[in-house]
Amino acid sequence: MNAGPGQVALLSGIVFAIGAFGLLTRRDALGLLVSVAVLLVAPVIAFAGFTAVDGGSQGPPQGEVVALAAVVVGAAGILVGAALVALLRRRSESLDTDEYDDVEAEP
Repeated sequence: MNAGPGQVALLSGIVFAIGAFGLLTRRDALGLLVSVAVLLVAPVIAFAGFTAVDGGSQGPPQGEVVALAAVVVGAAGILVGAALVALLRRRSESLDTDEYDDVEAEP
């Protein structure tokens, strides 16, 4: 059973909406980081899914290459975000983002 382009777009849109909802409703930094990761998965689903629609193309795998690049860049961004969350957790002993409004650099 092959998925059509409408089904791929619907799945990608639902995943993006879930990530956006999590980004808007979460207060802790780790939840925000997970929501950003979910947001980054939506275009990967779209790129890989549209390439595979109706059996895929006979040409070069362009959608899969773009999806792989998006995964690599997203993983690097999430890694930097996780390091920042760990640093903030060490400094303030909390992951609540409401407490980060007065974070300043150390001299």
